[in-house]
Amino acid sequence: MSRQLRVSPREQTLALATVVIVCVSAATSRFGLPKLDRLSQLEQQEDVAQRKLARLRELAARQSQIERAYQSSASFRAREPDEVMLAAFLDELEQLARAKTVQMNLKPRPIRREGVLVRLGVELELDGTQEALLGFLDSLFAGPNLIELERLRIGPSPSKGLPLRATLLVNEVGVVESQHESI
Repeated sequence: MSRQLRVSPREQTLALATVVIVCVSAATSRFGLPKLDRLSQLEQQEDVAQRKLARLRELAARQSQIERAYQSSASFRAREPDEVMLAAFLDELEQLARAKTVQMNLKPRPIRREGVLVRLGVELELDGTQEALLGFLDSLFAGPNLIELERLRIGPSPSKGLPLRATLLVNEVGVVESQHESI
C-alpha cells in the first residue's frame, strides 16, 4: 500500500518560498557581502585620496609663498662640502677678530651631522678689551649664518696688556639639502 503524499497548494507555496529564501540568502552571503565590504574599503580609500588632493590643492595655491620662504632660508642651506664650509667659517672668524682688534686662538672641532643639520664647531680663545670682545660677539651673532653658542666663559686674561679672555665654543649650523628636493 503505497501511500502518496499529497501536498496542498498552500504547503507547496511555503516550500517554494523557503527554497527561494534559502537561495537568496546563500547568494547574498556568497556574493553580496564581500562586494559590500569591498565597497566600504573603496569608499575609505576615496576619502583618503580626497583629503590628500585637497591638501595638495592648498599647497599649490600657496606655492609662491612657499617658494619665498624657501629662498629666504638660502643662507642656512649647505651647498658646499663640509670642509669648504668649515674653512669659510674659520676665515670669517679670523676677519672678525682682525676687524675688532681681538687676539684669537681657535681649535676646529669635528664636524657633526645630525639628520639634515651640519654643525661646524670651533673652540675660541679671545683676548682683548671688553668693548672689543663684545663687538666681536655682536658681529658674530648678527651675521647671516645661524650660530649656536654652546659655552662661554669670560675672565681675566693671563697676558699683559689685554684685560679679558673669553673662551667659547660656537657652532655654525647649516641645513643639508636633500637629493629628493626637486619634485
